[in-house]
Amino acid sequence: MRLVELCIVLFMDLDGTLWDHEDISTLRPPFKKTSNYSFIDSHGVEVRVYKIAVDLLNYALGQGFITSTLSWNIPEIALDALKTMGLDKLFHYHAIENHPYKALMALRIVEALKRVTCSRVIPIYIDDREIHVEEMRRAFPGLLYIKAWRTCSDLRECIEIINNYLRNIENNPSSL
Repeated sequence: MRLVELCIVLFMDLDGTLWDHEDISTLRPPFKKTSNYSFIDSHGVEVRVYKIAVDLLNYALGQGFITSTLSWNIPEIALDALKTMGLDKLFHYHAIENHPYKALMALRIVEALKRVTCSRVIPIYIDDREIHVEEMRRAFPGLLYIKAWRTCSDLRECIEIINNYLRNIENNPSSL
């Protein structure tokens, strides 16, 4: 594998960010897809996937970004939900662990990328809650944090924020 100079990694939370449920770990598989953007668990609890999240992941993949989940869930349940909807294919990596230390999970992904693919990694973090932002910023100074779906309310606005951030880094590499 060829070492590339720069990799952009988009880390996306699941609960409240990729889908509307606040704790997918409380649901009971098997899951059943009910539409392009919804599924139910074995007790009939409905979960809706945010179209903006799927569109942003597709945009990131189209731009050559590396994508990773970053979630504090029971891995088997979250992965089952992702697979049910075919969303697992939108991520290169899955950082899903049943503890609250998101920066630790993200650092493992970044360190693995630096060992095999990337000499420099620029992380972007999307989450519906701010409780992990300071921890993430300590791990990744200059981090772009997007509060789902408040920092940007539509795909165009999200893309504009990301592109402005990346242009700023390109014009001022010491900002990270």
